[in-house]
Amino acid sequence: KKGKPVWDVFHALKSVEYMKELLKHEGGNGRILITATYLLNIGYGLTNIAKEKEIGFVTILKFKYQHAVLGSQEAEKILRKIGEFTEAEIKEIVRLVYVHDEWWSTHAKDFKKDFNDFMVTEADTLGMIDPDLPQNFSPDERKKFIEEELLYFRAPLFKTLYGKIKFKELLAKAMAQLVERTKKVQI
Repeated sequence: KKGKPVWDVFHALKSVEYMKELLKHEGGNGRILITATYLLNIGYGLTNIAKEKEIGFVTILKFKYQHAVLGSQEAEKILRKIGEFTEAEIKEIVRLVYVHDEWWSTHAKDFKKDFNDFMVTEADTLGMIDPDLPQNFSPDERKKFIEEELLYFRAPLFKTLYGKIKFKELLAKAMAQLVERTKKVQI
């Protein structure tokens, strides 16, 4: 109720779907990566973003840091309550929830050393660009988001072959959808 309506749950489930595909192609610790992907954006529901008149691209940017902090704290509470994760797993999942949107620092990371960081960034990004999800942005805001965040910051972070191919495929579909949505708005 407090998060981004028509987006948070759909985006989380789609991101997990992409994480599972990434794991099939790239390997990795599914216990950590799938769990982290489910929890990546729980922080938005702990912010007051839903009270905003319009939830556009700039609005979301205002809440990015707050959602990372609150989300990582909530993830730790959830994982401890579940009681099925080791201390090392909890630490890594919580860290991934905290850093998953820090694309400005991910550019400087090493793919092999920081594999988990790249995997959650790829799954999260694929879950953002997928045109089959309900759209929470107006066509103008979606275009701004694609141009100013996805293409400029996130696209260069793709390191896996599956992720690169899927991103190009989804981007083409998203752009075609954007053209159609823009035509409908103009009519």
